[in-house]
Amino acid sequence: MENASSEDEGSLRDNSVDLNDGTLVDPHQLELEVTAQLAEPTTSATDPFSTSDEPKTNNTSPVEPFIGMEFESEEAAKLFYMAYASQVGFSVRISKSRRSRNDESIIMRRFVCSKEGFHLKKSGDLDEGKKKRKRATIREGCNAMIEVIQKYYGRWVVSKLVKEHTHIVEPPSRVRFVAPEEYAHADPYLGMEFSSHEAAQTFYYAYASRVGFDVRIRLSRRSTKDESFVMRRFVCTKEGFTPSEENGEDVAAGKKKRSRTPVREGCKAMFEVIRKDFDKWIVSKLVLDHTHELAIVPSKVHYIQSQSEVVVLSKAPGEQLGMLSTGAKPAAYDNNIPIWNERKLTQHFSFSIDDTQKLLGYFKRMNGENNTFSYAYRVDNDNCLTHAFWADVRARGSYYYFGDAVTIDMDFKADLNMLPFVMLTGVNHHFQSVLFGCALLVDQSEESFVWLLENWVTAMGAHHPGSLKTMLDEAISSAVSRVFPETRHRFCLNDIFSKCAKRLANIYSLYPSFEEEFKNAINTTESIEEFEFSWNSLLRNYDLGNNNWIQYLYNIREKWVPAFLKGTFTAEIVPDLKPESLREVLFKKYFNKKTPLPVFITLLDQAMIGWSERESLEDLASSFTKPILNFPSNLLKQVSEVYTRSVYNIFEREFVDSLGYYVEKIEDGLVGKFKVIKDYACASPCTSKARIVTYDFSDKRVRCSCGKFEECGILCRHILRVFLTVDVRTLPELYVLKRWTKDAKSGFVLDEVLRFNNLYRDAVRFAREGSSSDEVFNLAQQHLQLAYAEVMNIKQRYG
Repeated sequence: MENASSEDEGSLRDNSVDLNDGTLVDPHQLELEVTAQLAEPTTSATDPFSTSDEPKTNNTSPVEPFIGMEFESEEAAKLFYMAYASQVGFSVRISKSRRSRNDESIIMRRFVCSKEGFHLKKSGDLDEGKKKRKRATIREGCNAMIEVIQKYYGRWVVSKLVKEHTHIVEPPSRVRFVAPEEYAHADPYLGMEFSSHEAAQTFYYAYASRVGFDVRIRLSRRSTKDESFVMRRFVCTKEGFTPSEENGEDVAAGKKKRSRTPVREGCKAMFEVIRKDFDKWIVSKLVLDHTHELAIVPSKVHYIQSQSEVVVLSKAPGEQLGMLSTGAKPAAYDNNIPIWNERKLTQHFSFSIDDTQKLLGYFKRMNGENNTFSYAYRVDNDNCLTHAFWADVRARGSYYYFGDAVTIDMDFKADLNMLPFVMLTGVNHHFQSVLFGCALLVDQSEESFVWLLENWVTAMGAHHPGSLKTMLDEAISSAVSRVFPETRHRFCLNDIFSKCAKRLANIYSLYPSFEEEFKNAINTTESIEEFEFSWNSLLRNYDLGNNNWIQYLYNIREKWVPAFLKGTFTAEIVPDLKPESLREVLFKKYFNKKTPLPVFITLLDQAMIGWSERESLEDLASSFTKPILNFPSNLLKQVSEVYTRSVYNIFEREFVDSLGYYVEKIEDGLVGKFKVIKDYACASPCTSKARIVTYDFSDKRVRCSCGKFEECGILCRHILRVFLTVDVRTLPELYVLKRWTKDAKSGFVLDEVLRFNNLYRDAVRFAREGSSSDEVFNLAQQHLQLAYAEVMNIKQRYG
């Protein structure tokens, strides 16, 4: 026995507004999942860079909707939201419409996730003792939606937006573009065979587009064995009649209903296919005649979704449709189909020409005052800003002192109301945030980040960072690997945990203990073997072996799991101790899209001056004051004279905590091995683990299995406890990292920056003039080689 279901049933109705005007869009017709390029993607659909808060595109950043986004037409808004849904991995249908009281034109459209709402039971389903077949439930109460309204000036504006889903979303693995002309050779006939019901649907949609009518799915039937489809009926959208509401509850309650224009005319055209022998579908019923005039609509786009692919059916060329989600305007679009403002779509918003000119004026003024001020920018065809980077002398000096660990801060991606402001930051010797450079990137694509990183590293004297931390993002990850192939790139652990809470929401809700076990498997494992064991246990206990997101995280584990990052310097001393960020100070309040660009720059300058003054005050305090020693220790006295106040306090805490550990010597010899474990009376699950410390008595080199010193440059409590045991009373110079000392900024590093930039500027001028002709090139190359040889000789002579 099979289950039958009518595709018209179960649609929610809202009596507070006029409903769809009859251009009934079936969920299957609008349940689209297409990639950004509308072509076969180069990566698997299981690549979870494409999350619900961060949708994936092919080498381009996703275009996300936002409140206030404008479109040329309601159709443009619909096409955009369908393309966006394809990137995120959900399906769309029309939920509500509102018409004008003056001319009955549509003035509001609400597009929702296909899982929005719940199926409603129809009254009379159980009348007369009839047994109703059970229908598969596909609606889960999802609240994701976008609502657009028509403004008085004719454009359509996003007025309401909900982006969060209550269910798992995943993009398709393949997208195939099909033009209706590919089916021009055949008309439907009884007995016609197809390999799948999706293939039959594609054919009939192409036929309808070619002939001149629109299609919706009227009826489906599923197998009672596996819930797979065994019958599909496609009808003309003018099939049937618009339901009358004269006997509805609203009329009974005295509520006046608006008159709706009927669009269904009782058309009998239909196309029904049934499954035969499990591997083919046959046309079993067919009506070709229509009761109304046919009119070809060239702009119509259809999306046919299956488990393995999405078929995009349109008369527009595939490469043009591929621009829908990237924001690039097609060179020609059939019949002048209106599209949305591409700059607003791609960039969420745009800088005006006035803003651009004022920012460039600021750059030129700063560079005129100090030629060490570096900047770069790009504009679009309208001369509006798309990329901007700048770094002053403070940023460049800070990088040369503390650029061993860099973070690319893109907090704006979590809030579309924020300016697309990117900061390259680090930590100074007072454990304060320092700025290495700033950028505005209205287009967050891989090429944009490559542009940023290349300009930034040039401004920093071509010195690559030792480690670089970013959020989990495809575009920035690819850019880092291209520009900094030798830099240790790692993903922010908190960002991954945040994404896990969304991607694994169903697991988190079903198993309350999962989150803690998941984090323990990552945070408390110190070796690769421990991590692998804990991870595999987690997969077995919660049956996650086939989870795409979990599998993806495992594939990139070397970039985010602490056990794989041992030996990487991060300058992160204590996990729960974070330096103050600019976001906490000013970002949320002032750095939003309502802030004029000149005001933003002024506020940023003031904040940076405040950071610089704060650093200077700490320099002064560390130089002329000494911390109070709470313990009579030669080692503490030594480091109090060397470390800054902030770092000394952290070191002292490690020293005090080391007193609560036991030491057991497990190997004698010139290189001793010690087992260090916390006193059981005050141990916690995280601190009760034994660490192994090796100490070379000949050169006083020491190493701990926890890897703290290699990660942050400050000795751990386990090593300090061994030092007490073997009577090491002063800290070996090897383990006093200069970047944490009072003299961290000593030397002539900034002079090197100036020298490099002067030479670089002259070299660029030399290359430009020297490549003007073959004769000039040969002469320039000879002199350049001679000059280089002389430079190397002098360098070897004077070291």
